Amino acid sequence: MRLIIASALALVLSVPASAAVVPNAQYGGFRGPAAQIDVDTVAKALEAHDEASCVLEGRIVSAAPKRAGYLFQDSTGQIVIELQDKLFQGRVVTPENTIRIYGEVETKHSRASEVDVERFEIL
Repeated sequence: MRLIIASALALVLSVPASAAVVPNAQYGGFRGPAAQIDVDTVAKALEAHDEASCVLEGRIVSAAPKRAGYLFQDSTGQIVIELQDKLFQGRVVTPENTIRIYGEVETKHSRASEVDVERFEIL
């Protein structure tokens, strides 16, 4: 009996700690409900609280006066988005393209709300 317990303990202790936390490849990653999205239209983004998560579908209609800023439009209105050059990843977007942006609303007391884009897709 002691031999069996000693053998099992030696086997468990010989597995590297990192191997114990790596999930089995057949199960993949997380499976479950998506995070709650607070905002899904420009009109809601303009009224949302600071750091509200958002997913918006629409078009970039023009560059905004500030660097990395663009005017984004959907059927409910227009809002300035901050979209860093590195997020384009070589893709070209025109006003004819419909895109889906993922980001957070930024509100400042002295100016209108904006959306800080974390990533986007061309639809």
